[in-house]
Amino acid sequence: MPRFVIYHHVDFSSWKLQPALYLYNDPKHLHLQSKSGWHVFTLQNESSAIMMARIAFHLKSGIAESPFRAPFGSIEIYRKISKHQLDGFLKEVMERLSQLPVRKVIIKNFPTIYNERHAHLIHSGLSELKFTSHQEVDSCILVGKGSFERGIKISERQKLKKSKSIFQFYQSDRHHLKRAYSFIQDCRAAKGQSLSMSLRDLQKVVRAFPNRFYIFEVGNKEEIAAAAIAIHVHKEILYTFYYAHTKKYDRISPIVFLISGIYSFSKRKKITKIDLGTSMLEGQVNRSLLHFKKSIGGVSSNKLTYSKSF
Repeated sequence: MPRFVIYHHVDFSSWKLQPALYLYNDPKHLHLQSKSGWHVFTLQNESSAIMMARIAFHLKSGIAESPFRAPFGSIEIYRKISKHQLDGFLKEVMERLSQLPVRKVIIKNFPTIYNERHAHLIHSGLSELKFTSHQEVDSCILVGKGSFERGIKISERQKLKKSKSIFQFYQSDRHHLKRAYSFIQDCRAAKGQSLSMSLRDLQKVVRAFPNRFYIFEVGNKEEIAAAAIAIHVHKEILYTFYYAHTKKYDRISPIVFLISGIYSFSKRKKITKIDLGTSMLEGQVNRSLLHFKKSIGGVSSNKLTYSKSF
């Protein structure tokens, strides 16, 4: 039987060259979240140096978080791994964290639908270590061979048809990030909502990962009716980070046309999932938002955040 060993790094220079599966665990993204304070644990085959799994924690004020400032972090699993192996890795990581000035551990996992097997392995291992979990509801559109229209409700098809007769869908250059951000910010402000990330911080991430960000818009020569800023978070997953439409078009909902265009784009890029994000408002499920996502083909799944105090 191969022997697996755990390595503990406190900086990025000693990382092995195993590429991150998800954008938020890429060393460059972690560095944008914080330039210091990281503790990285890797599970590796001792004889072949094959990387099996990895998790990065940011330590500050006695709290170890994965991630520090991102939608999710958690454990990345790179090879086929048994429950016994992952459980042993998790147990050792927690023992090593307990030896640091850590009083609480927080692990924000990816949506279960991203990789159900990995999500279930992680959930089982953390549950056995007495972690508690907080659940959010996430929605993804599964991109298949069929058309977008086939997967949505009749009422949404009517809105889609109306929007197509008035507007055009187009992909904008990344240099138009500020315009798209301002548009979405204004749409959210009209509903009494705000954006979680400043334009300046978003621009820093886009500069670091210029080929991972896309801007989509629906409109005509006179105006923008809807816009989205999307992130290629995984080779097969596109995350609609921010999206909105102007209030005056509530009745025809140009967002449906926007998502339809993103669906066609995803098919061309061999993307299998479009993540529409969570449907949470002040810690509770926003039922109307969740209903809308289901009406345009969204499939719901859990997005769990785990925590444990020492």
